[in-house]
Amino acid sequence: MIKILMLCILCYLVHNVWCDCFLKIPINKGSVPLWEKKIGDRWFKIPHINNQLKLQDGEIIKGHCPTKFNNIHYQANVTITCDYYDYECRHKPWRIETRSMEIQDNITVECFGDLLEYESLVLTQTQLECEDPKWIVNVKSIQNSETETSWCKDDHQIFELSTNNMDPNRALGFVCYDLTEFSLQSIKYKTITRKAEAWNANKFLPSVLSDLPEAGTSSSEVEFLNATLLHTENDNLQNYLDRLSEKNPWLKLARYEYANIIQSGPFMSHFHQYHQLLDILWWNNLRITNWHRFLNALEQHTNLHSYTIYMGTLHVVQVPIWSNPGEFQYLEIQNGFVNNTIPQYVWTYLESSDGKNPDLYVFGYNSPYAEFFYSNKVKFCTDICSDFDWLTDVRSSFHYANFGIVFCCSPESVQKSAYGTKLPYKLPSPVLEKDLNEKEKKEETIEITEKPELIEKSEELEEFQTLENYIYTDRNPALPLKEGSGD
Repeated sequence: MIKILMLCILCYLVHNVWCDCFLKIPINKGSVPLWEKKIGDRWFKIPHINNQLKLQDGEIIKGHCPTKFNNIHYQANVTITCDYYDYECRHKPWRIETRSMEIQDNITVECFGDLLEYESLVLTQTQLECEDPKWIVNVKSIQNSETETSWCKDDHQIFELSTNNMDPNRALGFVCYDLTEFSLQSIKYKTITRKAEAWNANKFLPSVLSDLPEAGTSSSEVEFLNATLLHTENDNLQNYLDRLSEKNPWLKLARYEYANIIQSGPFMSHFHQYHQLLDILWWNNLRITNWHRFLNALEQHTNLHSYTIYMGTLHVVQVPIWSNPGEFQYLEIQNGFVNNTIPQYVWTYLESSDGKNPDLYVFGYNSPYAEFFYSNKVKFCTDICSDFDWLTDVRSSFHYANFGIVFCCSPESVQKSAYGTKLPYKLPSPVLEKDLNEKEKKEETIEITEKPELIEKSEELEEFQTLENYIYTDRNPALPLKEGSGD
């Protein structure tokens, strides 16, 4: 009796082992398809906690990819030609081969015994995954009359960063690029309000590509920008700065590096697919400390609040002269066929999309030389970081110069500063492009008439004397150099 019972249990276990199918979940969560199971008359999303799904014999599931599935592999019986004397071959005139098939964005899989089948084809793989999105650079028209915020000059080019193998395609954001200097001016993108898990309001569901806004109509793709080397390697950059520091030891503080302007966020890895296109020159201390702390707070804040975010760089780093720290030179870097200036500020403009928060500028001082200047020359607008609760836990270090000074300003305060016209600003609504051009011309006329000294300073900046020129030029006392100042 006991033997019969054990035999029944063994048969039951064998039946369950051999009549279950297991579908593996890719480690890369971005490649995981959406799987659904039919319950009654409706299809429901299948949750997966571990790295596989268990299917019972006869169970059918459907999968969907935002791009398409990678090729699947299946078993095929292939008929072979047999010699008349090859009785073994003539008894079984076929062989089993593994073949591949291209699948689009949907698939239906059935568990048959312990095998997975697709349209009666036996799959040789237990892991199905989505094709990686392909990111491209598309040319976009310059700002038109429908634009509410001016953020890119007319002589610069706007590009859209988007996919080209999804339906519909998705847009990461837009960049404003100076094709003359091959340098990033600013970037614009929308934050994604994340949904909380049903059982834990403090834990958010991961963002997926379908959360991104749809891309615009595809125009002209610019392939070379995403494939061309746009700057030197960081090791070469540091060697160049080390050589300059032999003449001016203040430059030993200048640990600059090329890195992506996007340093956090749920889609950071996708922004980094653009290689050097989105790189700017960072002071390492700012990037890894105070700016990193600010971005952590911003990411938590934007889980619940919607913004259009603009990011960019401003002005040029000034380095004190070793023999006279009261005099300064602008810092320029040799970079192949063009020279790059190092930005004095990295900035972010938060433009509220839901109207629940005030618009805000946040600036990071991208230089180790802040203490050589008066504080009101570093913070050129009224600092209001203390007015925002979501910055409470991180702002305590914002005033430390060694970590990169960070400060916050209202749009009104920025517009009154010397940099007001060089940063994004909202346009009167409605403003036609013609009216905007006339307004800018009128402002230039007023500036020239009432404040000629501002025009002179602007012209000096355009022809600034760089530190490299100062060090390597044979200076003649009879020909004084044009120098920057801390004012």
